[in-house]
Amino acid sequence: MEKATDSIWWVACFMLFAFSLRNSAEAGRIRHYKWQVDYQFWSPDCVEKVLITINGQYPGPTIRAQEGDTIVVAVENLMATEAFVIHWHGIRQIGTPWNDGTAFVSQCAIQPSETFVYKFLVDRAGTYFYHGH
Repeated sequence: MEKATDSIWWVACFMLFAFSLRNSAEAGRIRHYKWQVDYQFWSPDCVEKVLITINGQYPGPTIRAQEGDTIVVAVENLMATEAFVIHWHGIRQIGTPWNDGTAFVSQCAIQPSETFVYKFLVDRAGTYFYHGH
């Protein structure tokens, strides 16, 4: 009788471990992005202006993710005179409040020539947006 109990115990442990692996695999991917923020001359309305762009794009790049994914964005400030943060609307920042992008409230601004790495979990499906402060 004791041997049968031991076997059941090991089978139950294996099944729990296999279930944990399956759930961790389904938990999401880690999605890495590298952004360089800089000035760029642009003529969106046929009048040349200086814009702040991300990787030379305006508007900035789209991030595509699924619920459960982890987003990692390394943001490098190439501007010579301005500091900024990226604020993520709709991302709840559970466990990562310093990534919220509210300058001098939850995060220090990214100074010229510095890089800050944002890392947070996409905890629910939806459409969100970001902008600089």
